[in-house]
Amino acid sequence: MGLKKTVGNFLKISFLYGFALFVVIIFAGCSESEKINESVFLIKTPSMEITSFEFSEELDLKRAAYPYNIDENSAEYNEMVIHLVQILSEEMILLSEAVQKGVVVTDEELVRAEIEFKKDYPDDSFDQMLLRNAIPYALWKKRFRRDMIIEKLVEQELVEKIEITSQDIVKFYNKLKVKENPPPPVHKTDKTDISSKADKKVDSETELVSRLRMQKTQEKYEQWIQDLWNQYPIEINKEELKTFMIELEETKGSANETKN
Repeated sequence: MGLKKTVGNFLKISFLYGFALFVVIIFAGCSESEKINESVFLIKTPSMEITSFEFSEELDLKRAAYPYNIDENSAEYNEMVIHLVQILSEEMILLSEAVQKGVVVTDEELVRAEIEFKKDYPDDSFDQMLLRNAIPYALWKKRFRRDMIIEKLVEQELVEKIEITSQDIVKFYNKLKVKENPPPPVHKTDKTDISSKADKKVDSETELVSRLRMQKTQEKYEQWIQDLWNQYPIEINKEELKTFMIELEETKGSANETKN
């Protein structure tokens, strides 16, 4: 999946939005809940939603990438939860746009992509990877399809619409030569060596065009995703989100001081 890694890098929310949401939640007072209401929405757009149960599954996956005792640090734990809200919110916006544009991934496409993906995991290493990270196969497959849909949407709406001229290629190539091969001290090399190294790093026009197209995609993505944020407003159930967060010690202390 050519764009999968890059799309993952694209999925960023604005700092102001994330910070504002974080402040609202924290100052409202937070506490962990012992029971998750599976039917209540946590995040939704006009066309789809993520329930508390689904968010809990996603949170379990995210926690696997953090130290097991992260919940002992209230601020860090809450930051992790907020970051997940940000990621899922943007994914929902992209998936909402995919529905609007009729972008789908068929079962056949999913099967072929999964077979291709598993080629990097010989024998039973794929199952061992899921087991090691405590990822249910059904959840992995659901996320895999979601990533494919987003990748397909970005390819259709951005990548395929980018025009690249010969002048663009020359300009980009010259920038790469300067960036990847800064002029070294004269006594260590010469111009012939510099040109040779540049040719090795950018070894074909196809690779050059691919890198240039990706850069242009990144540049266009920011405005595109902002437009989608305006088109598909996100609603977050703040009361429900509190149940996934830990009350900060400072908040507790301030509350006690107020009472006294």
